[in-house]
Amino acid sequence: KDYQDNSIDLALDLYQPESDSAAYRPAVIFVHGGGMYTGSKDSEWDPLVSLATDLARKGYVCLSIDYRLNPEWEATGAFNETMKNAAEDVASAVNWVRANADTYRINADYIALAGYSAGAEIVDNLYFSDRLVNAADFDKQGIRAVISISGNRLFFDSSACSGDPHTKCLILHGDADTINPYSDAEKFLAQLGAQGEMQTLSGNSHFWTETDEQQLFLKHHITDFLIRNLFANYAEGE
Repeated sequence: KDYQDNSIDLALDLYQPESDSAAYRPAVIFVHGGGMYTGSKDSEWDPLVSLATDLARKGYVCLSIDYRLNPEWEATGAFNETMKNAAEDVASAVNWVRANADTYRINADYIALAGYSAGAEIVDNLYFSDRLVNAADFDKQGIRAVISISGNRLFFDSSACSGDPHTKCLILHGDADTINPYSDAEKFLAQLGAQGEMQTLSGNSHFWTETDEQQLFLKHHITDFLIRNLFANYAEGE
């Protein structure tokens, strides 16, 4: 049900390697930005389509998902409810991966969550907090990496991170971001402690689809992070 209590269908785009010989591949689930009131799984201004395409070429199965939006959440003060709905939809996507793992040759024990802007805030607070989706309703097992692009700090349970203590989070942020200030990224890094690491693109704003430098920065650091924290563990560096 959406914010107006209407039933809606949510979709995902699936990006797969071609002609690879692996019986099962690790998966990356991408969650788009847009302030939880706009955006979609295939928005041209969002960097996730380019990233999903790049990672599929490198051997990952990628999913870019839609989730419930609420264009009225600011006016109605429904921030928590809107984020909770979105987090439930991301959790449903994780469950979809598990249910369809054999069909799409996915190893559901090796999943990464990645988000941009509001999508980053959703995946960060979903994984590192139990306030959005109850632990009894969302199994975090198999989620081995989290990627936060231009996101924000933890809004819930900020004093103690939940989930597997070995699951790492990569923060990618521009130090000229005026939408989600760089200071919030630094606060998030402090909240994560040993589970976090951050890469900063000097002079970059909130956006990442304007220059080749921005795209290469994201692809390089995300690939390096996933090799160290997801793919190498799965494929022994293959």
